[in-house]
Amino acid sequence: MNALEPIARPALPDRARSIRWGYYAVRALLIVVLLALAALLPRHPRVEEKYRYRLGDIARERIVGPYDFRVQKDEPTLRRQQQAAAVAVPPVFVVDPRVSAASLDRFGHFQQAALALVADATLAPAERLRQLRGLGLPLGEANARSLAAPGRARRVLRDLEGWLHELYAAGVTLEKRDGFLEGYRSIALRDGASEQPRVAGLLFDRDEALAFIGGRAREAYPNDPASVALVLELAQPLVQPNVVYDRAETEWRRVQAKGTVPTVLGGVQKDELIVDANQHVDRAALLKLRSLRDIEAARRQRSEIFYPPAARMALMVLFIAIFSLYLRFELPQVFRDNAMLAMFTLLVAVVMGATELLVGTLGISEFTIPLAVAPLVVASLMEKRPALVFTLVLAVATAAIMELKPPFVLVGVVGGVTAVYSVAKLRHRWHFLRANLIMTAAILAAIMAWDLGRATPPELLLHDALWGALNGFLAIALAFLLLPVVEHALGLTSDITLLELSDLNRPLLRRLQLEAPGTYHHSMVVGSLAERAAEAIGANSLLARVSAYYHDIGKLPKAPYYAENEPAAGRSRHELLAPSMSALVVKSHITEGLELARRERLPSAVRIAIPEHHGTMVMAFFYEKALHAEPAVQREDYCYPGPRPRSKETAILMLADGVEGASRALQEPTPSRIRGLVTRIVDERVRDGQLDDCGLTLSEVARIREAFIPVLTAIFHVRAPYPEDSRRRQKADADLRKEPS
Repeated sequence: MNALEPIARPALPDRARSIRWGYYAVRALLIVVLLALAALLPRHPRVEEKYRYRLGDIARERIVGPYDFRVQKDEPTLRRQQQAAAVAVPPVFVVDPRVSAASLDRFGHFQQAALALVADATLAPAERLRQLRGLGLPLGEANARSLAAPGRARRVLRDLEGWLHELYAAGVTLEKRDGFLEGYRSIALRDGASEQPRVAGLLFDRDEALAFIGGRAREAYPNDPASVALVLELAQPLVQPNVVYDRAETEWRRVQAKGTVPTVLGGVQKDELIVDANQHVDRAALLKLRSLRDIEAARRQRSEIFYPPAARMALMVLFIAIFSLYLRFELPQVFRDNAMLAMFTLLVAVVMGATELLVGTLGISEFTIPLAVAPLVVASLMEKRPALVFTLVLAVATAAIMELKPPFVLVGVVGGVTAVYSVAKLRHRWHFLRANLIMTAAILAAIMAWDLGRATPPELLLHDALWGALNGFLAIALAFLLLPVVEHALGLTSDITLLELSDLNRPLLRRLQLEAPGTYHHSMVVGSLAERAAEAIGANSLLARVSAYYHDIGKLPKAPYYAENEPAAGRSRHELLAPSMSALVVKSHITEGLELARRERLPSAVRIAIPEHHGTMVMAFFYEKALHAEPAVQREDYCYPGPRPRSKETAILMLADGVEGASRALQEPTPSRIRGLVTRIVDERVRDGQLDDCGLTLSEVARIREAFIPVLTAIFHVRAPYPEDSRRRQKADADLRKEPS
């Protein structure tokens, strides 16, 4: 299930081997990521677990004060009291004398100029109206005529001046809502150096100020609506807020008020009982334990800022070395694959990140850490051996680096090993549910064994069991989310993807069925042979079957040129072609298949079966035909491009393909003839060296051979003819002769 590896070629004697800088840079980056995780993930120093409780928990041991300390309020209560203190501070408003001075000065200039114009008898009425409307305050034509009357002008302007002074003395704000300013009924009003509380209702907002002037005008001129209208129009631009909200001062006072709230509830003396063993942790005890935990964390020496990260990085280097050695000597193909190493790095990051979130940040039990997500993903993409070893190494590394207690290792290993075997064969979606149930049962059993061995109270036992059940659910959920990400990002393939590809209604297989029915039938038979052989040696039978379905898709563009698609009574198209041209046509189904697989986005685990199922074998028929025409012909021109099979699944596919194709030429496919044919085909591949790179042993080759025979025997089984009634046969022949030709 790895990406197709390049074929190794020896370096030229006069040229040094080039260094693959990108390849090694990726590996170095993965190591740097793991070291950074070890150093940075525990962002806060770990405190002793005996002080980490939640309200209602049962204390595991008797805890007394190790020294005198103060008990701090819990954060929600402190914030609530600080918020109440801040809310008690009224908003601060400031009187701005510049606003009132500017408005009154503007009105004074208008008043002086207007009275002068009204008193000037030399002006024509139209000119007087024009000049009155141009004095700086907006005036309509009707109000300008009202102002042109000398008596009304003196009376209105004198009264309006007094009302403006009265308004600005009381204070005008921008806006009030139901008698409140900034949500408060009372405010602090600063006027120069003095400050005094003021009821918000005593201040005017702009609408109230204009209403006040309108009311005064109607009282003063009950029978002169023209004067009332003139006053209201003149007041519009003159009434401006002179009391403004000082937000900065208000916020500063509220911050100061928050700082005056005491953060201490009381104190605990040395050797004073905080909570007794097997007792519920109440609110008072919880506050004392949290305060003690914070003090312990703060008392860490400054040198610990450097030494713990360095120690965790050293531990990570050790575990990287151990797992790398295992891969180097036991699974070298995985060790050389950067995509596989990236997958392991991602899983380490997920498990340690979940540990920091659940235990370090949320303070939840370590029994919830979903370590099993790593073996679930690895076992779904690879075989069981690396998944098991990775589980053991990851459990110990996580416990050591993240400073967890010993029970985590027991629970993590039991859950991880169970997860490896619970997803050994994923064929349906409900298998995930089955894996979840099995894994959760194993985790609960490990937790029960640990707790019962220490006489844990039933309440705490049930509490731990609930966290363990959550562990199984989180592991399955994370694995289900990570599998598609890992597959697409790193080019790996899980059994779930293979199951989707095995659907015979997929467009590519339907096209193969319609355009190349012989190749389609051949692929189905090869799939059955490969699946049975893979099961016989413990290889991935699903991968073998799916690879067989797609191994000959390259024959689609030139389907009639292949023997299985030729009509039974027709001539072969190769009779009209030279052997060299026939060889090129037949070999082209490898390149055409790879291109078609790329366009259809088939996973690499399936793509590599297209070139490897023929290896570097010679096309014997065309080679022999070419030798008869030209004895000096090169054998390499009639060989497939390869490479030879590099996995057990592609080796099985090569053997199944050869056996199925040769079996079609058997005249009498008896069991003995089938056995001889299978033995001959397998021996030829072994002698030709086609199986040298796939890792198959001789005993596995023998089991593959024996697995082929019953499948082929069943395919070529011929039933005995049914007994037939001679009279019925004579009647059928007579009826047939009566039919018109």
